[in-house]
Amino acid sequence: MYESWTVKRCLGLNVNVIFIICIFLPEKIPVHFNAKGAPDMFANKYYLLFATVIPYSAYWKFIRGRKNKKVK
Repeated sequence: MYESWTVKRCLGLNVNVIFIICIFLPEKIPVHFNAKGAPDMFANKYYLLFATVIPYSAYWKFIRGRKNKKVK
């Protein structure tokens, strides 16, 4: 119970911090660079808020899911 609350609180804190940072960023942010180092794909600055959930989901599926399974 405690761990679940801590993880959710950390995720909420991360989203809030990223939202505050997004206020100061330019509208378009390069998210992919080609082999020469030139940006070739751009995203809206608020894309970062949605991208925050991806590592959390990966943690929940692969790390947290392993703890809940019993080894036979």
